[in-house]
Amino acid sequence: MPKVSIVCPVYNAESYVEDCVNSCLSQTLADIELIFVDDGSRDGSLQVLHRLMEGDPRLKVLSQKNAGAAAARNNGLSHASGEFVFFIDADDYIPSETALERLYEAATTRGVEIAGGSMCIDRSGKVDFDSLHGAALDSFSKEEVREYSDYQYDYDFTRYIYSRSLIERSGVRFPERSQFEDPVFFVKIMLAAGRFATIPDAVYAYRYGYQKRTWSSKAILDRLEGIQELLKLSHDRGLAKLHRYVLNQLDTELSAILSRKSDDDAVMSALYRSNSLIDCALLQAEDPEFPDAYIIEPLRWINTFYTRFMPLHRLVANRYTLALKRRLFHR
Repeated sequence: MPKVSIVCPVYNAESYVEDCVNSCLSQTLADIELIFVDDGSRDGSLQVLHRLMEGDPRLKVLSQKNAGAAAARNNGLSHASGEFVFFIDADDYIPSETALERLYEAATTRGVEIAGGSMCIDRSGKVDFDSLHGAALDSFSKEEVREYSDYQYDYDFTRYIYSRSLIERSGVRFPERSQFEDPVFFVKIMLAAGRFATIPDAVYAYRYGYQKRTWSSKAILDRLEGIQELLKLSHDRGLAKLHRYVLNQLDTELSAILSRKSDDDAVMSALYRSNSLIDCALLQAEDPEFPDAYIIEPLRWINTFYTRFMPLHRLVANRYTLALKRRLFHR
């Protein structure tokens, strides 16, 4: 049994996947296996993987029809044999050669089933130890064991190793949708473990800035479905901090995107369902100033637009119609 199985979904990552593989193979923890799952790439990713596989038997390459990162991770999990599992994306890499060894030592010496480290950000080759979401969330300052009930965060699942036995016992898998599948996996597996070990070391490098994400209605609906799942879960478990983090994603990260979808009935219906799941009483337990009723930012913006600008729009349209009628009937 390898100490760690590294599972990676690969889709059109020809420019980055070799760096990713090499960062894994150069780990000081040599007793590992790499399971890279090509998800129907249309570039040369699979050819690169096959070439690299010839140089090191620890690298195993699976291939599937395009089904998304979640399905690829689940496929990789089904072939994993390690004591622990580490997830990585093909366009990212492990910044330190000792990262997996340090995580493994933290988990085994502390007697926990999950151990995590800090994240760094690669911006066009320049590595910064700043944060995308706040240093207290994206990094750890010391070695300790923490309770998830105190942490309650839902992002950055790639900074951790997870006991494969825990994954199998709990039955937790990645929901197979195109968006927000990893936060749902992360929260559920953390709740199954209860506690986790931390180290301050940067164990994951996230490449930022080159991705060009297109927000189709399907992608938005998938994301809202995941958000609704975590709003329900945090309500049921009384996790006020998690509830607020998820609410903030609606209010900040997605607000501009969602505000442009006022003509999409399915998205609007999902937005209203999401808003109905906000537990104001739970949030007041964390923040007594939180209001008794709450409307998320996209719905506030859409409501403001209609109340302020639609009357003017109708006025202009009516005047245009009258002018058109005069031209037609009074030539």
